[in-house]
Amino acid sequence: MRASGYAEAAFVTWVEPENGAAGVFRDALVLARLSSPLDPTSLSAETFRICDPAGLVPSSVELSRDQKVVIWRADRLLDPGVEHRVEADGLRDHRGRLVAPHRSRFFPGTLAFRDLIE
Repeated sequence: MRASGYAEAAFVTWVEPENGAAGVFRDALVLARLSSPLDPTSLSAETFRICDPAGLVPSSVELSRDQKVVIWRADRLLDPGVEHRVEADGLRDHRGRLVAPHRSRFFPGTLAFRDLIE
């Protein structure tokens, strides 16, 4: 059974970058897989967000075709060497049930993926 009020509802099964990852590319996507399809109307920059010490990182979010993967993309390069928190709260599954909240963190390195291909 999940946290109170979340039994049987969807939950985050994995996040990439994984919790505690270091040296993450500064232009990395953040992917979050859910246990069941998400209600697309519940996905926003407020319900799935990445925060650094300065606050909310400007970004866009979208949902995979099967509605089980949240795809987060920063509008700028992530700041190297500082904690970035992944926060999911207020999402609803395709049946309208609250998705259990999720928290994890990662630390970008000094390189962006695009540095390797240019």
